[in-house]
Amino acid sequence: MATLRDLGTEPFETAPADDPPGAAPTDRWIVLVDSDGGPVSALAPGTALADGGRLPGILFADADMEQAGAFESDAFGELTDVSALVLTGPSLQPGRPGIVGVVSGETLTRAVRRGAVRGTLESLLPGVPSIPLISRSCGFTAGGATCATTMPFPARPYPMPDCRNDRGLAPHQFVW
Repeated sequence: MATLRDLGTEPFETAPADDPPGAAPTDRWIVLVDSDGGPVSALAPGTALADGGRLPGILFADADMEQAGAFESDAFGELTDVSALVLTGPSLQPGRPGIVGVVSGETLTRAVRRGAVRGTLESLLPGVPSIPLISRSCGFTAGGATCATTMPFPARPYPMPDCRNDRGLAPHQFVW
């Protein structure tokens, strides 16, 4: 079976999500990561962030996950809500995810519409199977400030959970 890594990746660099750059260079993606190195969002080449605005949603999954399983997951059902798929893999630092690639939303949409590429050999990887996740930033606003707290989900939740509320706004449910 073909893996998500087989979709092909684009040039990228990483930056901390708590201090994102104002804009991405025109020739590569910027993957925004949390303090543990996990993906939170991604800025497409040549795009800028609005000051205090929401971060773009992303999907993230293990680069070696089979396409068929990923494309059938609940997270991939939210494909229209994301700008990219961030591929993760082993890191040089134990216990921390590594960012190994970025697949643009356009490439991902074409691949999902085409369907998973099937191989002639079936392989089973040892260990616990991974599931793709969707990362979104909260759209709650109060007093002209947007919450923008990013949280990962295996699928769009219903009902929405309480937001972690990183900016200390009034308590609220996560706004998709």
